[in-house]
Amino acid sequence: MNHNIVTKLQSGLGKALTYFILLSCLAILVLYLVQRFGTQYAEDKIQEQLNQSGLAPFVHYESIHLDPFTLTPSLENVSFGTENAPWLRFARISFNSYPIKYPDLDVEFWIQESPIGSLSRDTRNLMRAGGIETLLGKGSFTSKVEGEKVSSQFKLDIKDIGKLDLSSKINVLDHGIIMSDLRSDVLASFALGQPEALPIIYGDAIELHSLEVKYEESGLITHLFPQSAVLRDSPGNQSNGLRYASQALGLASADSEEAKHVADTLLTFLMQPEKLSLTMQPSSALSLKELVLMANKGTLYKDSKMTLLNN
Repeated sequence: MNHNIVTKLQSGLGKALTYFILLSCLAILVLYLVQRFGTQYAEDKIQEQLNQSGLAPFVHYESIHLDPFTLTPSLENVSFGTENAPWLRFARISFNSYPIKYPDLDVEFWIQESPIGSLSRDTRNLMRAGGIETLLGKGSFTSKVEGEKVSSQFKLDIKDIGKLDLSSKINVLDHGIIMSDLRSDVLASFALGQPEALPIIYGDAIELHSLEVKYEESGLITHLFPQSAVLRDSPGNQSNGLRYASQALGLASADSEEAKHVADTLLTFLMQPEKLSLTMQPSSALSLKELVLMANKGTLYKDSKMTLLNN
């Protein structure tokens, strides 16, 4: 009796082990197929977006890795600009929610440690201005779409430079606008040094509901404005210079209370650079065209409910 039970147990365990091995092989095969064909699909889609945005000649990557469990792709060893002397080099750019939650977007990126001599002339000039010899950092971009409302947040942390946190809420009034096209146009406009193109293209189609920019100093301001240079000029001359800068940017006329507040806040920050924040919360959403008109009139700070603070 005992011998029969043992024989049956051995037979059952053998079958279970066989099924387990078969299922494991099947799972491995499925994961392999998902990764292989999913990677090709992701690469085709990414290349399509690069071609549509006009960025294809500027974006180079070594490979694409697809996580077979989340179906999210990552670009490996990415460079922006010319291949030999790019603007930036990235170790990885991960699309954490593509394509499962499209059009929502969740991207993380890691700037590859790059000596100053390995990057483009423009980047080298910026690095020298910032007082750094090696570029290293990380960041993220998230964007959530709910009907016509789009909430976005961009974070950037550059070693020996500082931390930047930018969040915005906009309304997209033209339902014909495709989010991937809008994001590509924004990226392309800044990559090509033409951000002024956005109000021309989307002036009446996009409204800004709120904007918040935070900067935490970790070396940039100290290098650009050393205390010896800040103390060299009189506070009155510095204040006047900052007031006229506000006027030139369309924030406020040089003799206004708003320009005085901007000048005082910036002078305090330059004397003790730690944190600086800028918020814009208009009473009602403003179109890009309306914001441009305010800047042309020199009333952007007041009319858009802008606030600049040290905090």
